[in-house]
Amino acid sequence: MRQRLVRALAEVPGARGAVQRVRQVGTRALAPAERRRARRLATQVASLRGREDAVIAVLGPAAPGLVEAVRAASPSARVHEIRESGGERHVTMTALGPFDVIVDRDLARGRRRRFEDTFFHLRPGGAYLVPGGAEELARPHGRLGDLLDGPEEEPAGGRPWTARERDLRVVVRNHVSHRALGRDLVVSHEVSGVLAKMREPEYNDYLARFETPHRLLSTITAEPPPPQPAGTEGPVPRKHPMHRPMTRATISLRDYRDVVVAPRQLIIDDRVLLPETFRHHQWSTLLHTQVVDHTARFGRLRAALPAELPRLEGTYLHLDNEFRGHFGHLLTESLSRVWSWPEALRLDPDAKVLVGTTTKRPEPMPYELELYEACGIPRDRVEVLYGPARVERLISGTPMFSHPHYAHPRIAQTWREVGDRLAAQAEDRDWPRRFFVGRRSDKRACYNGEEVEAIFAEYGFEVVYPEDYTLGEQVRLFRAAEVIGGYAGSGLFQIAFVPEPTHVVMVGAASYTPRNEYLMAAVHGHRIDAVICHTGGRGVQTSYSFDLHQEGPFLRGILDELP
Repeated sequence: MRQRLVRALAEVPGARGAVQRVRQVGTRALAPAERRRARRLATQVASLRGREDAVIAVLGPAAPGLVEAVRAASPSARVHEIRESGGERHVTMTALGPFDVIVDRDLARGRRRRFEDTFFHLRPGGAYLVPGGAEELARPHGRLGDLLDGPEEEPAGGRPWTARERDLRVVVRNHVSHRALGRDLVVSHEVSGVLAKMREPEYNDYLARFETPHRLLSTITAEPPPPQPAGTEGPVPRKHPMHRPMTRATISLRDYRDVVVAPRQLIIDDRVLLPETFRHHQWSTLLHTQVVDHTARFGRLRAALPAELPRLEGTYLHLDNEFRGHFGHLLTESLSRVWSWPEALRLDPDAKVLVGTTTKRPEPMPYELELYEACGIPRDRVEVLYGPARVERLISGTPMFSHPHYAHPRIAQTWREVGDRLAAQAEDRDWPRRFFVGRRSDKRACYNGEEVEAIFAEYGFEVVYPEDYTLGEQVRLFRAAEVIGGYAGSGLFQIAFVPEPTHVVMVGAASYTPRNEYLMAAVHGHRIDAVICHTGGRGVQTSYSFDLHQEGPFLRGILDELP
């Protein structure tokens, strides 16, 4: 490669200086000390590889001569120099691995990050070789050494560990071993069943670059997000206020063959957790309740898959979600993927929809089937998955809506069409022009809700409970309103079916961080005012009290401005 570059530059007028510099770099790269260093590391790799036909990754850009030396010392091995970084490196190593040996870069800076990003591409019992890494174990520890050999408990007075840091340290303590090898460091693990997490863009890149039975069928280009809706949040906004920028998302339709599907939105192909597994697929770390994290890019199933799996023949559209049967998750997660149903029928007119069982709701609830019918999916086309199975053909689409990040503008068409079909099933009547959506659940309850509802009643609001109405009646109720009030949460999600701009007044806790209502309001141009009640709890489901002296004046100020 260097010689070709020299010959090419030699033909360029005035490039003599560049030719000399390239030759000097080549001379330095082949210096005796570097050659001895490469040979020594290659000998160590040969002693660690475990088998003649090992698969070896050398993280790049590798030290001069190292890849050649490793190939010479392990002639029967497949040796790959991985020159990419970040997501591209993850894709490449997922496709080429798992590896018997991974050789880290001879560079102290970034060791911990490279370890977290690549270590579990290693086979159980394999070796992760860190050139010069023995220094990590000296006192005080380097960042990688602190992870491998540091305290089991969070040091008092130090920087608090995040939940992911604590989980990672548990994994390392229980499943990872390390030893110094002269100046170098060797790290191994004995964890079986580790899966690589894949993001949407990463997996599309994977399909484009490597041979696989799966296909990317089509994409819908990312579009600018809808304008931010008008409204206020107070009297003290949440730590992450609802009025913040939205992101964009490219929408993909993929065709999978012979993948493993399990209830609660798990899709696995060999060593990969496919993108559809993660409902918050734009989060900085991909999380799932049924996956134990092993660094941000890897995880393992909480319940191991059976050795023998039943097989589902035919074509299925995946519409399962992690909390199937919950009304809010149905509207925000499953419905946001229904755009792919007509596409699935075009591929196979006999296609069915696949959803998973749950402990609380083993079978689809009546309102689930009613909603799917309004999406054009007959009840007899909804198949329930009662356990992991291998599916002959699975069609899956990116959600067009995913809080807290984005709402693709085309989701409006789905909401409008489904809302029209639902509304057509209900008789029209004299619906209230102002109503407040009450809440009967003890979860995320407002302790003094009767005082909140009394304030709304002063301004002509009627308290309603959506569960007292059919889905069609709910749509008509919401579409007829001039102003909609209610507690933050799924009771207000019917605003998605209201295509005309409407005023929404929402009451909720500061700990309620989802912004489904905000994204829905953005799509249709609703105004949304949020009254934030502060509470001592931190969880999304934390109950709270409405402070009449703090939140009361703010709420009345909003209601006083109503026409």
